[in-house]
Amino acid sequence: MSTKINARSPFFIESTEPALALGVFNCASANLLNYAVSSAGDVTEPSILRGTIIDRSATSFAANTSGSVISRSVTYTIQIPTGFSNTSAGTLTCVKTANQPSRTAAQNPPQNANCPTFSGTISAITNLTSTTVNLASFFTRGSGAAISGYSIQNYGAAAISTSISSNTLTISTGSNCATTTLRVTAFNSSDACTAVSNTFSVSAACTEALDCADVALDGGAISATGVISNPSYSIAHLDHIEDSGNNTITSVSANGGSSAINVTLTFVFTVPAGYTNAGAELECNKTFSQPTTAAPKVNLICSDVTFSGFTITSQGNLISGNVSYLGTSTSTPTNVTTENGSFKYDVVANATTRTISITFRVLNTTWLNHNSIITCTLSLTQPPSQNACDFASGNFAISNQGFSAVNSFCDFGARYSILRQVNGTASVGNTVCYLGSPYNGGNKFYAFATAQSQNGAGNIGTSFSVMQIDSSGTILRITTTNCQGDDGGDIQF
Repeated sequence: MSTKINARSPFFIESTEPALALGVFNCASANLLNYAVSSAGDVTEPSILRGTIIDRSATSFAANTSGSVISRSVTYTIQIPTGFSNTSAGTLTCVKTANQPSRTAAQNPPQNANCPTFSGTISAITNLTSTTVNLASFFTRGSGAAISGYSIQNYGAAAISTSISSNTLTISTGSNCATTTLRVTAFNSSDACTAVSNTFSVSAACTEALDCADVALDGGAISATGVISNPSYSIAHLDHIEDSGNNTITSVSANGGSSAINVTLTFVFTVPAGYTNAGAELECNKTFSQPTTAAPKVNLICSDVTFSGFTITSQGNLISGNVSYLGTSTSTPTNVTTENGSFKYDVVANATTRTISITFRVLNTTWLNHNSIITCTLSLTQPPSQNACDFASGNFAISNQGFSAVNSFCDFGARYSILRQVNGTASVGNTVCYLGSPYNGGNKFYAFATAQSQNGAGNIGTSFSVMQIDSSGTILRITTTNCQGDDGGDIQF
């Protein structure tokens, strides 16, 4: 933007607003959020704040029936947006990891009548302009609950759009040669049990062979120490990189010479469905200028440093990473702190920008300030806590014993104490918290009161309150009962 200031007619002063410097683009800048893997293996693609996801290492995993969680990681290739100091590097890879829960009885169709099921295979779709898929041909409702809706995971081209009306999936595009991979999830009207389809490819009409001009390699770099930053690409899946000897590589040798050298790399892609050469390997060459490791004798400053792996967890813990700079591949910080010098943030309900301080020693002798300690700052985003108990308010007490039926409190003339102190608000839909985590109530009924009480439930001669708590701590219902004929009919929803 330019501004003209009337200095003295007829003379004018013209000034230009300086461009905003955004610094180094890293995984914290991309801010990938909400990545998840379901027990069935369905991958929820993360949202991205900046940049564009152009590739990923996986779109699904096998169902987890092991009885314990499995750590699942996906590497996302992100095109670095314009305006950052490393835009010319082309791409950045960021790894997202989540625990895949084991399938519970409630998620297993033979054990839960509400579960929908998927059968058959949704076939690949080619020559797409617009088509429909009858999802009722593949998904069957459970005997206990109807299918209430579907969701779509689109792992590719935004040029291919999807929509669902009732049981009909509509897929369309106005673009030539666009490709993507889709997966459909059906959910029911009663609980969290879902069914997922196979992943299937979709490609628009295309009468041409994919070539390197279509792939459009752009940017990329090779560092003095041999680290490869992949260029961005517009289509296809990067399979591997080869050197001039056709060897598969992930890095090259450091350039210890006195000047920069040219290095040519071959990027090998798998041609997606829809092209006439679908399934073939496509080799595209790109030449980079690799700088020398011979660093000038100057002080190392924060703008010379690359930070990787630093994160803040949803519980506010600081996870240390590595620092790297010319002459040193990686270095471990001596200290990582918050703005006020502590080592942990409080939990937050919304994503919050934080600025951490990273202190490390300069290890390489090519810098004037070798062996000195410097501190740099790094902006990160702390994700919101997913634990409802971090924000629970209020206190009440429940019985240690829980029963599958309300009237079980009256069996054998027994009395029960209400002594387990919990947190939360005693109303339907709220979460019961115990020792900072949701209380696993196992769908049983528990007596409760606003204060601890000896012999507060059972055959006590008066009415008492009972709530049903599920395995995630959610209060499903509240009722009052007594052991003198009340059948527990005063249910509060």
